[in-house]
Amino acid sequence: MWFLLAVSLTSLPQDYMKIIRAESRRYGFDPLLVAAVVYKESRFTNRACFRGSHGLMQIQLRPRSCKKSMSSAVAQGLYDPRVNIRRGLKLMSWWRRWWRKHHSADGYHWLLHYNQGFGRCPSGKRRCKRSERIPVRDGKVGGYADRVLEIYRKLKKSRPTT
Repeated sequence: MWFLLAVSLTSLPQDYMKIIRAESRRYGFDPLLVAAVVYKESRFTNRACFRGSHGLMQIQLRPRSCKKSMSSAVAQGLYDPRVNIRRGLKLMSWWRRWWRKHHSADGYHWLLHYNQGFGRCPSGKRRCKRSERIPVRDGKVGGYADRVLEIYRKLKKSRPTT
């Protein structure tokens, strides 16, 4: 997969990795999983903005336009790596708890909710329950989460053995 060509522990920005390690401990995540999410979301580009999502972990704001929400993102500190990672981990933690409360299956399906955010429904429906928003089929996680997990596995393989 082309997006994995350059990812390894040595290629990640170490100043961001220090923040990721500290904040991951606070929320109970493996720092390499968080690094994989950051890599997938922004390729470690702190000033990234795409459709109203900002910073390293692409935190969504309304309105969903970079031009309109840029000043709000700056005011909320979303371009400060520590603030952005902390808010992203808070959301990831919320979605993980929510998934475990509503579904018997464990795993990484909650990553899809993190990626899609609040309010997305299957096509053709105006309103839906949260449990309907992202279907689980045959135990497969789904595109975004599969790509994050592939990056995560690659980072774990590149971890030096001690």
